[in-house]
Amino acid sequence: MSSKKSITNLEEAKIFIEGCTMLGVGGGGNPIEGLKVFSEALEKKGEINWVDVEEIDDDAVAVCTFLMGSTAPLTDEKIRHMTELGLTEKKYPRNMMDAVIEWEAYTNMKADIIVPLEVGGSNLPLPMAIGRMLDKTIVDGDYAGRAIPEIFQISLMAENVNFCPAVSFDKYGNVCIMKDAISITLAERIGKYLSEVAFGSTALAGFPISGKQLKRLLVRGSVSKAYEVGKLLTKARSKEGNLADLLKTVGMKCIFRGEVVKKEWRDEEGYYMGYHTLSGTQDFAGKELKMYFKNETHIAWIDGVYFASSPDLICTVEPNIMKPLRNDDIKVGNEIEVYVAGCDPVLKTEKVIKYLEPRYFGFDIDYKEI
Repeated sequence: MSSKKSITNLEEAKIFIEGCTMLGVGGGGNPIEGLKVFSEALEKKGEINWVDVEEIDDDAVAVCTFLMGSTAPLTDEKIRHMTELGLTEKKYPRNMMDAVIEWEAYTNMKADIIVPLEVGGSNLPLPMAIGRMLDKTIVDGDYAGRAIPEIFQISLMAENVNFCPAVSFDKYGNVCIMKDAISITLAERIGKYLSEVAFGSTALAGFPISGKQLKRLLVRGSVSKAYEVGKLLTKARSKEGNLADLLKTVGMKCIFRGEVVKKEWRDEEGYYMGYHTLSGTQDFAGKELKMYFKNETHIAWIDGVYFASSPDLICTVEPNIMKPLRNDDIKVGNEIEVYVAGCDPVLKTEKVIKYLEPRYFGFDIDYKEI
């Protein structure tokens, strides 16, 4: 019996993308863009389906596509520079699709399966929509089960999967082939510089693997989980239950509620980095929570004591309207609830966790499981 699942209409798409945004731990792309492209795919191709990875052929070719870049706001100086360089018209709004097509043309291979790199408001639904429009198979999973700032912080590193050959295609039409890179960290650096050239993001396609290897490395069930989280947010908004109680059913725990009293951020080498400080309200009155983010949220301290960190998930939501928040949404004065959830076990394996634990981000902290 097939385990195929589907989204059939715009209302379901909105619910799904809210769940993607929640599990994007403060990053994972803009949900407005995710919904726009997902809706176009629904309109052009009908329902969007995903299947269990066990149903695919071992010799199928899976390709990963995603957006890379900083979500930091553009300054007036950057906008002037973009104009001077001629970066004024986004002629390729579906550059992620273009990246996959260019990858197939360069490698002379057919991608059978499109796999998202991560979970997030656009970085999960966008590859799914692109896969549907290109008539590719979509599996129930990704390579992180959350959003991550660097492309090597994923399950594929457990078997040292090569990112190359890869394609970068930005919305202005700048196309680059990355034939090879001496390491995955250098591949990340090259991709990041290409996104900086575009003053925002670029779409990449790479990490080609077989269906057999995909069955070993996929973070399974993340598409279905995002949809379920979106449904729970909708229930809470409709007063069908308390959000904290509802999210417990999918392994998420509320650890703080408070008002944002301080925001510090900078745009550094293509990453949106900084801290959010919250002053506790309601049951958390008198307490303080501080969160470090590098695109996504990675470490949380309560009253100065380390509480949680990557690779586990630290998620934020505006409780009065049940809206998941990305780090660039968060402003001083926002009321926020903070939730944590355990990550997929593969992210805690030796070859992967070294890129996601607090020490990787420069903190003298030993990772502690939630």
